[in-house]
Amino acid sequence: MTPRPATIDDVSMLARVHVQAWQEAYPDLLPAAEIAVRTFEKRQFLWARVLSKEHGRVWLIEDKGFAHIGPQREDMWRERGYPEELYAMYLIRDGYGLGRPLLEAAFGPDGRPFTACVLEGNDRACAFYEKSGGQLLMTRDEMVGASQVVERVYGWTAAPFAG
Repeated sequence: MTPRPATIDDVSMLARVHVQAWQEAYPDLLPAAEIAVRTFEKRQFLWARVLSKEHGRVWLIEDKGFAHIGPQREDMWRERGYPEELYAMYLIRDGYGLGRPLLEAAFGPDGRPFTACVLEGNDRACAFYEKSGGQLLMTRDEMVGASQVVERVYGWTAAPFAG
């Protein structure tokens, strides 16, 4: 399966995959109420806004997963040479194994150094980021809704899987 750029016509699919991926990835990391509040309708609104404003690049693999990358939101990382940020990358269970082409597509041919955050305890995602060349830059306390979590920040200075 080949990743392709998302369009406004993909809003419902992105929302459905986003909700399902959260339900599959986070039951041991976040309270059920925190997962449940992220509804299909809220995700539709989010993706319609993202795609209509053309904020960053969104790549998807039909009904399996997506990656969203764009300008770095944190001054600290931009100042340290990471001009881009992987805002989100999710695959449903049925899409496991498709992360590599999705991440490579999101990075793009002219990709620049980027960061990505992942919840500590999401061992599958941490292992994937490390295998792809991401270096652990820091861990920090963050909030997901009303839940305090530990987040791991990874950084890439070269294309994923380059080394």
